[in-house]
Amino acid sequence: MGKIKLLTPEVRNKIAAGEVITRPNSVIKELIENSLDAKARRIEIEIEEGGKKKCLVNDNGIGMAREDALLAIERYATSKISDVEDIEKIRSYGFRGEALASICQVSFFDLETSNGIEGTRIEVSGGEVKGIFDSHRPMGTRIKVTGLFFNLPARQKFLKSADWERRLVSETVRVYGLISFNVNFTLVETDRTLVNLSAVTTLEKRLKLIYPKIVTDHLIKLDQTTNNVIFNGYFSQRDFQYRHALNYLYVNFRPVRYPRLYRTIMETYENPKNVPAFLLNIVIDPSQVDVNIHPGKTEVRFRDERYIADLLTQAIKKHVFNRPSPVDYSFPDPKAVTSFTGTVRREEFVQEPVIAYDPASQKEIPTTRESGVFWQLHNTYILAQTKSGMIMVDQHVAHERIIYESVLKGTVHGQRLLFPISLELTPEAYEIYTKTKPVLEELGMEFKEFSARTVIIDSLPSDARVNREDIANFFDEIGNLGDLMKEKSEVAKVLACKAAVKAGERLSIVEMQSLIDQLFACENPYICPHGRPIVIKFSLEDLATRFGR
Repeated sequence: MGKIKLLTPEVRNKIAAGEVITRPNSVIKELIENSLDAKARRIEIEIEEGGKKKCLVNDNGIGMAREDALLAIERYATSKISDVEDIEKIRSYGFRGEALASICQVSFFDLETSNGIEGTRIEVSGGEVKGIFDSHRPMGTRIKVTGLFFNLPARQKFLKSADWERRLVSETVRVYGLISFNVNFTLVETDRTLVNLSAVTTLEKRLKLIYPKIVTDHLIKLDQTTNNVIFNGYFSQRDFQYRHALNYLYVNFRPVRYPRLYRTIMETYENPKNVPAFLLNIVIDPSQVDVNIHPGKTEVRFRDERYIADLLTQAIKKHVFNRPSPVDYSFPDPKAVTSFTGTVRREEFVQEPVIAYDPASQKEIPTTRESGVFWQLHNTYILAQTKSGMIMVDQHVAHERIIYESVLKGTVHGQRLLFPISLELTPEAYEIYTKTKPVLEELGMEFKEFSARTVIIDSLPSDARVNREDIANFFDEIGNLGDLMKEKSEVAKVLACKAAVKAGERLSIVEMQSLIDQLFACENPYICPHGRPIVIKFSLEDLATRFGR
């Protein structure tokens, strides 16, 4: 008997379902796309446990008759295309006829729909229809998905924490909410609203609903049509340095990943340290773009990729770079101070002293320095001579270790800021703030809440060296900890990294000496909280060997 055999339909269907549905946010993505294709103007989303327990999408679209509803849950059934040629004319989100069938295969599926004439409810369990009922719902469709991957325990184990899955779902809703600005989107979890985007008339208004003013005020509109290729969206000014989460690319209103175009944008901005903010929709004849690359429909390819990249580069240079920056008539930045040299520089440190230096309070230093002479290499590394040779210290991770141990021991108290930091938080970041506020206050931070999601940081650990940009995505990074975000030591690592002196910052001799003294007063002066080395030693013997002595 041969070794090769045909897989059963059940196995084939589950394999196919795994290509389309990978986690809760892919369920939400497919259902949102169906709602938009159905011309919905209101899309309500509910989840439980980040979508692992329940995903529900309710819309006011055109709905379906019973015959269509029964066909919709069959694989390769779609209203979007009829033959092969139609694949080159795709203007809808869906067209493969796989999404609903795939979801049905791996969940308990409840579909309720009405076209305004007749209403239908269908219950499906693991791909098997369990019941068909009449429904009295108004026009539109409601789909509830529970027990995702109940029949694929191996896939269930690969799902991450509820917090992680919740952030992915929130991001998915935001991605579609941005481009479909004339649609009302809400995302709720156990009576708590995570996303609430009311319908607006322009993309600019939708951006202002989601992003802080400091981001939207630095965006420049790009609107250009060349040979039937339309670029429409917003790009940040060339000198924009604020950290953000605005990097979205759409093709014919479909959110996509397109590494080549992303690189084009970065290269046009000359590969800046901070990624520019942008939202770009490319509208092009469907025959010039292939959207049928992957079942998830998140990847596309242009027929003439180089041509599109060149056009995009020219459009950015013409509409963004040549646009003069608006004149700032506000009061001078209080963090711009005059240094002792008489030149004006940007003060990166929120409070004084920068690094407190009290020689009497320092322990004996095991490096046994012969002198207090220090050198700073590339404004990143500190060199110091010892009796047996020399040491090289990474100033950022050294300061990180100092702050980390200090805040955990409670030996450093919060110091009130001369200029408090005001942050406009996203709904997800605000949720993380409310969860971790008690821990952060223990670590020396103090907050005041102002208006909806605006948080004012009143104090930081007294050794902190940060500005507004440094702490802009602070809560997002805490959120990346997942279930560990309530662990004091893990949050302290994030705080220490943000508050520490940065690579590339010039230090005075006194500041270098203070940093070295405080470092070797730590319990573990050689490894940073994240496991990176802090100190590299060079003995006289090592140096002699390298020089062939």
